[in-house]
Amino acid sequence: MRKTFLIATIFLLIYSLPSLAQMTTDEYKTEKGNLINKKTELTREIANLKTEIDSLEKLAPQLEQNIIACNRDLFMIKYGKEMGQRIAYKRIWKGMTEEMLRDSWGKPDKIDKNVEKWGVFTQWFYGNVIFFFRDGKLTDWEGEQEK
Repeated sequence: MRKTFLIATIFLLIYSLPSLAQMTTDEYKTEKGNLINKKTELTREIANLKTEIDSLEKLAPQLEQNIIACNRDLFMIKYGKEMGQRIAYKRIWKGMTEEMLRDSWGKPDKIDKNVEKWGVFTQWFYGNVIFFFRDGKLTDWEGEQEK
């Protein structure tokens, strides 16, 4: 009896699945129309976003110049005219301090520090460039800044 009931249930389920999964022609056309409208809407939105990105990319060089000018003014107040301009334009030189390099190049990727009897030796890593400090003053560097 159980076996017959199970077979009947499976048969009924299999027989009714196609009718449950099918749409009427009108439902299909409506759904297709909705999807086409959504695709058109999304395509228009993508085009608008691309236009906005292009206009923002055109602004980027001017914004970069504004940032440099603001930093230059700030650093000239902090370090004096000559040093402030050097720092704003990311120039490096032997004898500059760790604070000057951080102001100019930002936070380094990594810092290694060794304290010895004869001084504190620090290496600052910015990508492929390594700066070497002794007692807080830049003594040397190696590598090239990426353009």
